[in-house]
Amino acid sequence: MNVKRRELKINITITILIVIATYLDIKNNFLITGADSFFHIERVYEIREAFKAHHFPSWVNFITFHHIGQAINGMYPDISLWPLVYITNILNPVHQIIVIRSLILALTYLVTRYSISKRFYNINATYSAAIYTLSGMCLRNFNNEIQLGTAIILIFLFPIVFAIKELIYSKKIEPILIIKLSLLCTIIIYSHLMSIFVLYLIVGIFILARLIYHHSIYPIINILLSSTLLALTSLPILFRYFTISSSKIQSVYSKGNVTAINFTDIFTSASWNSRGALSLVSIILISIVLTNLEKSNLSKLTPYIYGEILILILGTNLAPWSILQNLPLLDSIQDTGWRFLIFSSAIPFILLLINFSAKTSEKILHILFVISICTSIGIYWDFHQSAQKNLAFLDKSTDQPLSINDWVKLKSSGINSENISRDIVPDYAPAQINSEVYNNGSTLSDDLQEIIFHHFIIIDGKKISPSLNYKYNQLTFQTKKSIDVASTVTLPIYNYKTLKYNVTLNGDKTTYSMSNLGFIELHNVKKLKTVSVSYSYPKLYVYLVYLSSIFILTLISLLLHLLQKHKIRNID
Repeated sequence: MNVKRRELKINITITILIVIATYLDIKNNFLITGADSFFHIERVYEIREAFKAHHFPSWVNFITFHHIGQAINGMYPDISLWPLVYITNILNPVHQIIVIRSLILALTYLVTRYSISKRFYNINATYSAAIYTLSGMCLRNFNNEIQLGTAIILIFLFPIVFAIKELIYSKKIEPILIIKLSLLCTIIIYSHLMSIFVLYLIVGIFILARLIYHHSIYPIINILLSSTLLALTSLPILFRYFTISSSKIQSVYSKGNVTAINFTDIFTSASWNSRGALSLVSIILISIVLTNLEKSNLSKLTPYIYGEILILILGTNLAPWSILQNLPLLDSIQDTGWRFLIFSSAIPFILLLINFSAKTSEKILHILFVISICTSIGIYWDFHQSAQKNLAFLDKSTDQPLSINDWVKLKSSGINSENISRDIVPDYAPAQINSEVYNNGSTLSDDLQEIIFHHFIIIDGKKISPSLNYKYNQLTFQTKKSIDVASTVTLPIYNYKTLKYNVTLNGDKTTYSMSNLGFIELHNVKKLKTVSVSYSYPKLYVYLVYLSSIFILTLISLLLHLLQKHKIRNID
């Protein structure tokens, strides 16, 4: 069979697998959901409803997270999700997530294949892309967990790794590299803020080493120029992050208490679709390379070997995390395993392709491809069969509260269910809230959880259960009967000092303050019947979204022009 036919066969196989899995999931009409998947599904639902109202997504969550106006969507980057949500908004919420997940997996395959094919033989690029897509975090995000921001970063992992290598070994100012790197980092910062800090830490260590041992300043110049462009393309994320942060808010979960996985555990805990450990594919590829190392290729292999070693050190207890966790930014790493190791999964493929001849690489990758097909199908089938047998449905008719560790078969009507407890978190809530510290994190106090679960309005110290209506930018509470006079009325809506709310009492605008629990509070209220709270992001934010989009389009146009110019020069 010739090379073109083999490539076509792989392409068709991957397409069929994604289509069949998507069809089966849509037919089932539920999402297997637990752990942080609730969190990320609700973020998508909030974006969805804003687009349906023809607006950019709000910074505070009024529809999800129990309608308390927590700044989840404001503090967690989501702009990379906007196009995917927008083009799938005709679907119901569950089908939308399923299709987005499949689109991400397909894009992972296509982008990876294209990126590798620019440097290695097409057939090996096709095999590598297929195996990468059907293993590790790529497979896990598609099948087991819904971490869409991380999944989007994994689409571009190979281009990121290649660009970082070029940056570290750059010997002049390189406009193409600068623009390319700024665009790739824009995707990261639009998807997952902590990942950009992790990447910059890895890159910074290498650049410092190059400066010390080789007196090379060009990597520093190139990264500074790239970072300047990144700052321009990231203005919407930076603006909303610093605006909300200025309100004095709760820190992220487990801040200052980083969990570092044991070095041996990244091998002993490995699975085909690992998250906090190396995947079996990575271990197999690394083992094959190390036991058959070609000394003639050592100079080409060395940069990537150093990269993998550094990632494995930072991603485990080999690094002094008991000290590092006390430093700014690094104190929010949470878990070193899945923060760092996701950047390691591309390097084993590159090592294999460099170390062996094209023919030998093809033979190895062909065997791994067959194993990938069988294993990924088995993982998908086992996970879904187990869910069908053991999990209950969660929809609007469910009246049983879920514990934080419960997994369910989630229906569209259950996405913003009041019975979900996993989404009651202190992350980025106003600093005044009551929280209780435990292990390496914190949770809201019991009395605060009760208020949030039941949407209690507190009138002069007495809890009242009102009716609640909500949309993407407004909450409306209505009491069963009119309250003639009240000294204080505390609404179960977080009040961020730097955000401006519009509060109306029986249709008339009224003033508000912050309660000692961080909620919106009204004073000296008369004839209370209906209270509405609405929020709109600053107009400047809209301008920044459009401005950053213009920057990105300009950079893409400039990059294409420079690449074409470079191609013509090489031909000449």
